[in-house]
Amino acid sequence: MSAAPREPATRLALIAGAGRFPFFVAQEARRQGRHVVGFGLKGWVDPDLASHVDAYEELAVGELSKLIERLKTHRVSQAVMAGKVTKRVLMDPRSLFDREALALLKRVKEFSVGGLLGAIADRLAGEGVVLLDSSTFLHGDLCPEGVLTARKPTAEEQADIDVGVAAARTIASLDIGQTVVVKQRVVVAVEALEGTDATIERAHALAGERLTVVKTAAPNQDRRFDLPIIGVATVQTLHANGVSCLAVEAGTTLLLERDRVLAAANDAGLCVIGRAALPPTAAGRRS
Repeated sequence: MSAAPREPATRLALIAGAGRFPFFVAQEARRQGRHVVGFGLKGWVDPDLASHVDAYEELAVGELSKLIERLKTHRVSQAVMAGKVTKRVLMDPRSLFDREALALLKRVKEFSVGGLLGAIADRLAGEGVVLLDSSTFLHGDLCPEGVLTARKPTAEEQADIDVGVAAARTIASLDIGQTVVVKQRVVVAVEALEGTDATIERAHALAGERLTVVKTAAPNQDRRFDLPIIGVATVQTLHANGVSCLAVEAGTTLLLERDRVLAAANDAGLCVIGRAALPPTAAGRRS
């Protein structure tokens, strides 16, 4: 006898971009009894995700009408967005946006990935699909407050952290990026279109060793997408590019495989610290 089909309430759509984040979401959601339907974004997703979910298909970033149709077909009422999709999709002429996605772009108040994703979330809600906080299944992986490694920040690193936090919060609030690199209280590099790794590599080329990296969420971060993420590969990039200290925002940054991340950081002599999040501004959530 074949197993009875899962009820819609147990079904979860995983809209997946680049990186390992979608794999962790899929694993934990399935462990909690969810039937996970993966929707991989072509050109971004690791196709191996197909072997980690219960059903899988791919679609282009801008195929909003198709996404809605497939969600209905799979009888999904909840979804999670996980994995990286950068601002490049807004600049790349190869990005194919269907009529519905283009109409959304025209209506959003700010031309950004965050603005577009917020509008998509509202559109999905109108179809009965609720977009969940992207850390819903990984609350235990959110960064705690305090020094997480064997080594504490030096006085110089602490001064750089203070400078970096103010700068990172500002660029994040403007939807420019999430990462700032500081040395001797001078902002060396700011993340923009190129992404975090390229920002760190550029800072190393400009200023050499003993760099401090600060990564933070926006003051009014929409937790449904684009939470900062740190993994083992992040630590490898930091170590290879002369970074001695990493400060991230506690409660909004995901530390994937925390034990491995911190072991790698300790082996590299890196200091990792979770900073308390500042209160949101009065500006409200992006739309």
